[in-house]
Amino acid sequence: MTTTNETQVKESQNAYIRNFKRLRIAKLFETKEEFRKLRRKNTFWKEITEAMGVRERIKDYLIRDPEYVVIDVCSGKGFLSTLVALMHPKSKVIAVDLDTSADREHFKYLKNAEFINMDIMSEDFEKLVREAGDKVILTGIHLCRDLSERFIDIVNRNENIKYAVLVPCCEGKFPRERYQFVIDELGVYAGWSLYLKDKVREDLKVTLKRDKKIISPKNIVLEIERV
Repeated sequence: MTTTNETQVKESQNAYIRNFKRLRIAKLFETKEEFRKLRRKNTFWKEITEAMGVRERIKDYLIRDPEYVVIDVCSGKGFLSTLVALMHPKSKVIAVDLDTSADREHFKYLKNAEFINMDIMSEDFEKLVREAGDKVILTGIHLCRDLSERFIDIVNRNENIKYAVLVPCCEGKFPRERYQFVIDELGVYAGWSLYLKDKVREDLKVTLKRDKKIISPKNIVLEIERV
């Protein structure tokens, strides 16, 4: 069992957390009630490392061209959407999730972000992606099972998605015997992640790498670029 002291040491040594604390916007999560609500979860720093890890990968696109639209798939409370919207105020951010129970009051204070209640498995979601413009960045943190496969499918089929970052979660059904060599060495999650990588169209640039700065055992990051 991890003790409180061990967790605090891990957090203090984490580069994503240190970088976040240096940001001017970090104070919002302490001083403004609408953002302070996000800190009430005991997983706050874990989710910050996930969001910072994805933002680190998309930032060059948004700095070079703020006209990119970021669509955050299965956004939950919107840690990533909030972080990206605050750090890139000239870029539009769309958070999408089927769950309506989460407290997303803070979205009202984000001028360049909106939350849309929608099933990503629906045709409406693909329509949303198509109509978001010709420069879209698709992101997804901890998408489970068929949601990760749907993410890949959407990227494969929509030419306006120029870049995508996926952090897969729980494993779905896949031909494990084909990936047994990876499973034996690195575990089922690594095998599942490689299976998802193999589902990406061959003409797209794809990388798969574990990011140890993300405080989660599910920290393999799949990046897809349309070049």
